[in-house]
Amino acid sequence: MQEVAPTGKRFRDSLKSAHVKLMTLGVASMGLVASASADVDINATIGPLLEQIVELIPNIISLVVALVPAIIIMAIVGFIVTFLDRILGMMKL
Repeated sequence: MQEVAPTGKRFRDSLKSAHVKLMTLGVASMGLVASASADVDINATIGPLLEQIVELIPNIISLVVALVPAIIIMAIVGFIVTFLDRILGMMKL
């Protein structure tokens, strides 16, 4: 048995029905979000989170400052080793 896609008026009616259902769902969810957020004190929820982030920033900066010299030394050593390897490669020893 083959299913035939709705055409013409039936197709438009099915789209209108889906659109109405979607809009109803959207309006209902917006009402729930508004009523749920009315009970929440934004300063009590965001404040501690921001304080923890601010406390974490000096630790991240210390980590970066500690890693930069090691990265620079590794880059210099890598350059020298590659340079000497190419010189020896040209000499075919």
